[in-house]
Amino acid sequence: MSAIKRLKKVSQHFTLLYVEDNKAVRESTAELFQDLFKQVLVAEDGEDGLALYQDYFDTNGVYIDIVITDIQMPKLDGVALSKALFKINRAQKVLIVSAYSDTKYLVELINIGVNGFIQKPLSFEQIFSVLSDVCTELEEERELSRFLTLSDSFKWDHRNRVLSQRGLTIRLTEREQTLLTLLISDATHSFTALELFDHLYEDDSEKEFSPDIIKSLIKRLRKKIPQDLIINTPQRGYSFSRY
Repeated sequence: MSAIKRLKKVSQHFTLLYVEDNKAVRESTAELFQDLFKQVLVAEDGEDGLALYQDYFDTNGVYIDIVITDIQMPKLDGVALSKALFKINRAQKVLIVSAYSDTKYLVELINIGVNGFIQKPLSFEQIFSVLSDVCTELEEERELSRFLTLSDSFKWDHRNRVLSQRGLTIRLTEREQTLLTLLISDATHSFTALELFDHLYEDDSEKEFSPDIIKSLIKRLRKKIPQDLIINTPQRGYSFSRY
């Protein structure tokens, strides 16, 4: 199997932000990335890259998976951009494109936690190798965080939205899956009955809100999981507690 095919196996469900001020390099390399990743965002300098990164999170509620940035750029260089990204998301995967003249920055970049370096002039072999490493690492991290232990015997599979008890799947309706996913996604928030209704029935504009609809759904779900995992706080709403 070729290097690019091996990379595609682990890269195509990840998002990438590519930051490069050289237009010719940016356009040609971004075209390569478009064929490798689910979504590629392109920025012409660090300031633009940081704005795109923040906008993506505000829009999608998740961070971009990988950021590749040059070091020498106007407005905000790669070192400053990397520091800003780590302040927002300490787990961010950052790859640095560097020339031999950039060696004075490398120790600082290693110390702040960048994940790898791509040396100029760029070569396909080097790009594929570095990206394969970081994508494989992301895959392993996602697999480790895929399962959430709800109690001694209950587990929740984030990816497939499957609830199990001691290895046996507990059947949930689609709305029960959606409800449990929402509650787990933000255990610090208390969702009002109206908030839950709007989320669960956003595709059914003709259905009228009633607190009883949510109460009934919560009651059915509680029969399938430890009841104390869903907390109902008067005047606030429903929240999830796994601690």
